[in-house]
Amino acid sequence: MPDQPPMPAKTSEVFEVLKRCAHEMRTVTYGEIAAAVGLGNFTPNVFPHLNRIRDDICIHRGLPWLPAIAVNAATRIPGEGLLPDIVIIDDAYFRTWWRGMVLQVFATDWAGINLDNAN
Repeated sequence: MPDQPPMPAKTSEVFEVLKRCAHEMRTVTYGEIAAAVGLGNFTPNVFPHLNRIRDDICIHRGLPWLPAIAVNAATRIPGEGLLPDIVIIDDAYFRTWWRGMVLQVFATDWAGINLDNAN
């Protein structure tokens, strides 16, 4: 993997919130994540953390996309930022794809996975 800037300071905390919610088999809103890790109530503060978890942990290591369970409070689905720029999914198929990814996240045992050993 090319050199990247260090992970944002709260990324490990966001990762732990997502892992807990996956274990509980539930989605979590961006606002809930922000509040749980002390990022205030400005939900866009969560997005850099979700993106790094998706790219550096999940995609890079072949794991289901844990950030898929992070959703918008009003729509109860993730925003457009769930998909990296190189992934294109037709709008008509997105919800089906997303539900499948959520099931994979719920089926994964995240207990022993952390930022250092997410292999």
